[in-house]
Amino acid sequence: MASRKPSVRHQSHSHPLRGHKAQAEEEIICSGCELDLIGASFKCTKSECEYFLHKSCFELPRENRHKAHPDHPLTLLFSPPYESSTYTCNACGEYGSGFVYNCSICQYDVHVGCVAMHESVEREGHAHPLTLLFCSPYKNGLIFNCDVCQETVPDNLWSYYCKECDYGTHLHSCAVEEEEEEEPKRGGGGSGSRSANSGGNKGGRGSATSELAAMLEAQREMEKMQIELHMEMQRAKIAKKARKACLKLI
Repeated sequence: MASRKPSVRHQSHSHPLRGHKAQAEEEIICSGCELDLIGASFKCTKSECEYFLHKSCFELPRENRHKAHPDHPLTLLFSPPYESSTYTCNACGEYGSGFVYNCSICQYDVHVGCVAMHESVEREGHAHPLTLLFCSPYKNGLIFNCDVCQETVPDNLWSYYCKECDYGTHLHSCAVEEEEEEEPKRGGGGSGSRSANSGGNKGGRGSATSELAAMLEAQREMEKMQIELHMEMQRAKIAKKARKACLKLI
């Protein structure tokens, strides 16, 4: 009889974890980064507990010194430090409810995935590498629009940008695909993959981008459900307080 894999402990979870190779058909969501989990991972040894972690999330350092927030280190927290149990990522603007890199002094929060974004990436169809920026490339009130989806990128969010061509995109895959017939954008970057987030991997950038797009969509859906649940709970609390106030007046 084959011996079982040894178990390990992680501070984020009360039960032991065991090595696991996740398959796409399992449709597992990582409890740390809240993205689709495929490949090397850890799962809870308790059969009734659906706790999974990417191997990379398991190995995240507890502190991160990031150029986007140079004044203070970011500390890895296993849940948001706020009453709502959610946070808004200061990098991409999306919500999160799992692991977060946090500055308690500034209430600055970043997804663990966003922290690891490459400082320079290549986008298929664009002639030059795109550089990671931590705020809008424009000054004097000019509006920065993503050259993939044409939506406005808030001034305080991260983006990828080519100064030479004045070409930029959202940090992650955009919500809409470019039309193949679309005219080339400035610098020849108009008909490539959906995102600047290729991670600099020159082999199979298209498939990597598609996979990331799917993972981000799953994350957005999960976060939307969590926010709606939180709002419903808040409404219920308000209604309960209102009923108590009415009873006192009787």
